[in-house]
Amino acid sequence: MKEQKNTKKTLFYMILAIIIIAGAIVCKVKGFHIELLYTSRQEIMLSHSTELEVSKIEEIAKSVLENKKVKVQKLERFGNAVEIVANEITEEEKENIIGQVNETYGSSISADDIEIISVPNTRIRDILKPYIIPGMITFIIILLYFAITYHKIGLNKVLAKGFLIPILTELTYYSLIAITRIPFGRVVNAIAIGLYVISIGALTFYFQKEKEKLTKTDEKEND
Repeated sequence: MKEQKNTKKTLFYMILAIIIIAGAIVCKVKGFHIELLYTSRQEIMLSHSTELEVSKIEEIAKSVLENKKVKVQKLERFGNAVEIVANEITEEEKENIIGQVNETYGSSISADDIEIISVPNTRIRDILKPYIIPGMITFIIILLYFAITYHKIGLNKVLAKGFLIPILTELTYYSLIAITRIPFGRVVNAIAIGLYVISIGALTFYFQKEKEKLTKTDEKEND
């Protein structure tokens, strides 16, 4: 039974290793598939006295900007305004979009007043930068907590699992993101934080169970 358990554990870690290595290769060769809002892109902003519906503007933008990545988002700070983002927008495409918007809303937005803004790509290190220092500080504090609270079950065991499990979880997750070509962006990072919290919670549960087992064993020996 113990050998079977060890075999399953070894197989599990081998699968993780394969995923992480494959992810590293994909990152080296292709890099991550970055979300549109973090890539080199072009934007135009449209505003009107009445509210512009994101769904309608998106439908118009996608019909004009065929075979291009398109995202339309509301700009709350500018009132009734929307921003159309694509990897490329030509002057002709801008005019077509504005023409269709004017037809839909009965507006008179002038194409000459709308500027195509070019935005450079955001590096992955800049995307992750806000999370690095807080993440490292939190990680160290948690490791210290584990070491102090659960040292009786084996300090080396606690530190090794407390260090490796969260890191392996994150590496596996980001490797899968790279392999499956899921767009890398805010949602991906939010999920990564959630997985980190879950891994810490699972470790705490595991260490607590081990501590309770050890306490029961000590009580039996004392009896």
